[in-house]
Amino acid sequence: MLPVMFYLYSAISIANMYIKDVCNKPAWNIERGRPKMRASLLERCETQIRNEAALRKGHFLEYETIMKLGAMLFDNAGREVDAERLKECKRILKRKAGFFSNFRGNLQYIVQIKMALSDNPEAYIDNVLYVYGKLKGNRKFPGEPLAMAATTIYENCPAKLYDEVIAKTLETYSQVKAKHRFLTDQSDMSTIALMIMAGMDPDIASEQAEELFVALKNRFRIGSDAAQTAAMVLSLSEKPVSQKVEDFIGLFEACKKAGHATSKNKSMCIYATYADLDIDRATVVSEIGEVDEWLKGHKGYGALGVGGSMRRLIAATLVLEDYQASTAAPSVHATRAVTQAIIEELLLILISIIICSIIISTTVSTTN
Repeated sequence: MLPVMFYLYSAISIANMYIKDVCNKPAWNIERGRPKMRASLLERCETQIRNEAALRKGHFLEYETIMKLGAMLFDNAGREVDAERLKECKRILKRKAGFFSNFRGNLQYIVQIKMALSDNPEAYIDNVLYVYGKLKGNRKFPGEPLAMAATTIYENCPAKLYDEVIAKTLETYSQVKAKHRFLTDQSDMSTIALMIMAGMDPDIASEQAEELFVALKNRFRIGSDAAQTAAMVLSLSEKPVSQKVEDFIGLFEACKKAGHATSKNKSMCIYATYADLDIDRATVVSEIGEVDEWLKGHKGYGALGVGGSMRRLIAATLVLEDYQASTAAPSVHATRAVTQAIIEELLLILISIIICSIIISTTVSTTN
């Protein structure tokens, strides 16, 4: 009996020594033999977690996934959460937008953040409401994505060009919708506006988007919704169509092979934003993997949190933003705007899903 107890005690002691040694090392430095994360990328990840904690503490956002995407907007702007400024923005928004306004519904969280990130929150919402009014026109049922498109145009367009950009955006939207009646909706308006602000005429914009859409659908098995959004994002790059498509799908497939890819839905469009960045694919995949693994150890990123696909979307975005911050190329501003537009579109989709699930669960519990 004594020899057995001795060996058992020895095994436990050795195991404890190993666990203490492992726990004292940063996870990204030991997992699967990965190299230590770049300092700037690590700082960006830590900022993301701090922003999430600040939003959680202030009860600014009600749902974990929405809160994480909200924190990403702060990170994309290189800023940290200012609780008092957010509270002031909430008061301004209540005063400026009516109770039934699209800016006061599910969209209010994101609008408050965008106001807080601006130099003058009151002027920000005044100008966005002006653009929204022009964009809405005589539409009987303008949705929240249209309100989001108004923020995209205001943030990326000189005031003197508002009317021209809005007119061309609406014209391009009509052309795209004529080709894909049931596929195109108001959620595409922000990306279309970015295409126009990149200098495309409506005819060219719709033709390029269609060419890329067909190329993606013919060569790869991805959903039509994801293909259309990716096509619009890729159209902002000046590279040849075949190269843009290869860069996008190649990065997705490489991440998938490494076990760090998003689902095959609109979230995969984040990889399309890498098209204009000349970075070694293997390096990008490795760093996305590092961030993915690092995030797993933080609140809300595990199996019971946002889920693997959303965590990998956030990982890919953080890596992308870090490269954008260190690149002075003219295309970076446009790429950053596209990244934000994708995040915001996914945010609206997630809000809708959450609300639907609440309605369904409430209905079920009532009937039971």
